[in-house]
Amino acid sequence: MIPFDRVVVVGIGLLGGSWALALRRAGFRGRIVGVDPDPRAVAALDAGAVDELLARALRPGDLRAGDLAVLAAPVGVATSLAAEIAETIPAGVVVTDVGSVKRAVCSAWATHTRPDGSRFVGGHPMAGSHRSGFAAARADLFDDVPYYLVAGQDAIGDDPASARAGAKVVATVTALGARAVHVDPTSHDRSVAVTSHVPQLLSWALDAVVRDAIPELPGGPGLADMTRLAASDRRLWEDVLVANADELLQPLTDLIDRLAAARGALADLDHARLSAALAPTSPVRGRQPAAVVR
Repeated sequence: MIPFDRVVVVGIGLLGGSWALALRRAGFRGRIVGVDPDPRAVAALDAGAVDELLARALRPGDLRAGDLAVLAAPVGVATSLAAEIAETIPAGVVVTDVGSVKRAVCSAWATHTRPDGSRFVGGHPMAGSHRSGFAAARADLFDDVPYYLVAGQDAIGDDPASARAGAKVVATVTALGARAVHVDPTSHDRSVAVTSHVPQLLSWALDAVVRDAIPELPGGPGLADMTRLAASDRRLWEDVLVANADELLQPLTDLIDRLAAARGALADLDHARLSAALAPTSPVRGRQPAAVVR
């Protein structure tokens, strides 16, 4: 059962659109309002994913009549909204987000939310695609994927209201098909730096190398797998990478060191050093949940 009656989804793209579609699939009988100035967002209204579409930027009053707000907007927008509207949101409203960086967003909402106001629960579903917009949204996007949640003292306060807000969001994301996982912001950002942000950067770098080296030749399925993420929206990713830059530096250094070791081994035709530089003891892909590897 979903413990909300009116959901406002800010940003009707891949994740926001999937939230709306997953709510419908879960049998949500309340009202879903979408907020998105992108003309393409009207497709969500036409598809019945939302009952109402506010084709403009979010205004403070838009969240007053609802009881759950889902910020499916870029990390920079979700952070700036805290300063712009957090103090205007009344008690009883729960706000959550879907961004892949949690320290900056949770800190902003903790700073600007009144003690007697709404409650913020940071969220990050480990689901996505290199595609964007409502056209890429799917009702099953969150099925059996880890959905990281930051509540309590790590988000907006350690009190009964925060506990109730966290429990409501857990119930909702579970109804959407996901597996709720509680995490603190620092551990989350350190983990996704390695598992999500470095792969994104590596995909872009490889794509650029291939285009510069052999732009006229098609590649095989391996290249397609490795460069799939390179089609992601760079504007959205810039906010994420800059917000998590401090956690990215060490894994990027480690990756560069491994590639440099492999380059040196190849230059010397040294099989043993090449194996030591690259051969994993246990491939990461084999340890991923089936729903993530798809």
